[in-house]
Amino acid sequence: MSILKKLTIKHNSDKHGSHFYTKIYERYMLPKKNKSITIFEIGIGGYNNGNYSDINLGGESLRVWRDYFLKGKVIGLDIFKKEINLGPRVKIIQGSQSSANCLFKIIKKFKKFDFIVDDGSHNSKDVIFSFKYLFNSLKEGGYYFIEDTQASYIREFGGDGAFLDNKKTAMNYFKKMVDKINYQEIENPFYKPDEFAKNITEISFFHNMIVIKKEKNLEKSNILVNNRRLVSGSSYIKLRLFIKNLKYLALYLKAKINYLLISFKI
Repeated sequence: MSILKKLTIKHNSDKHGSHFYTKIYERYMLPKKNKSITIFEIGIGGYNNGNYSDINLGGESLRVWRDYFLKGKVIGLDIFKKEINLGPRVKIIQGSQSSANCLFKIIKKFKKFDFIVDDGSHNSKDVIFSFKYLFNSLKEGGYYFIEDTQASYIREFGGDGAFLDNKKTAMNYFKKMVDKINYQEIENPFYKPDEFAKNITEISFFHNMIVIKKEKNLEKSNILVNNRRLVSGSSYIKLRLFIKNLKYLALYLKAKINYLLISFKI
C-alpha cells in the first residue's frame, strides 16, 4: 500500500474509498514528496447533516498533504469558516473560488504553487473561473488537479447529461485544451494560440479527474511552419502562394460559419 493511500485512510479522506484518486496523485506528486513545495486545495470539507458549514469539521485532505509533504506548505480555501488547527504549515482561508478578489489575495500572499487541487463546489462555472484565474500562479512544471468531474454530467452542478457537447460544462472546456496543446500542428495561419496553448504540455483525463501540467509548449511541428504548409518549387511561386492563402481564407471562413450555425442550433 502506498504512503499516500495509507494517509488518506488514516485521515478519513474521500480521496480513497469514495473515490480512488491516490494512485493518480502519487504518479505526479511522488517526485516532489521530499521537496519544499506549496500546495493549494480548494474545498476543505466537513460534511455533516446535509451541509459543510460546521466550523470544527473538515480538513481531512489538508492533513493528508501536511503529512505527505513533510517540508511542504499547505493552503486550504473554503466558502465556510473553518476553525481547525492543523499546525504551522497549514493555512486555512475563508472565501469563494469564484471570487476574483479572494483569489487575488491568496496569490498575492503565497505567490506560486507547485500543485493546485480543485475539490470545491464542482459547479462547472466555478471550476472554469478558478482555473482561468489561478493558472498563472502555478509554477513551471506544476500540476492542476480537478476532482469529481462527474459534475459535468449532472444538472445540479451546471452539468448536462443529455447534450454531451454542451460547451458550458467543465469537461467540454478542458476537452478543447487537447487542440491547444497541438496548436503548432494546426494547419490554419489564422489560428492564434492563447496563454494556455503556449503553457500546457499535458492534459490527462481519468475517471472523475482531470490533470493539467503547466510547462512551456515549445515543440515545433515537423510538417508545418507557422501553421501552414510551405509552397515548394520555384516556378510561379508567388501565384501558388496566393492560391494557397485563398484556400486558407476560405477554410477559415467556412469554420466560422459552422461555429455560428452550431451556436444558433443550440
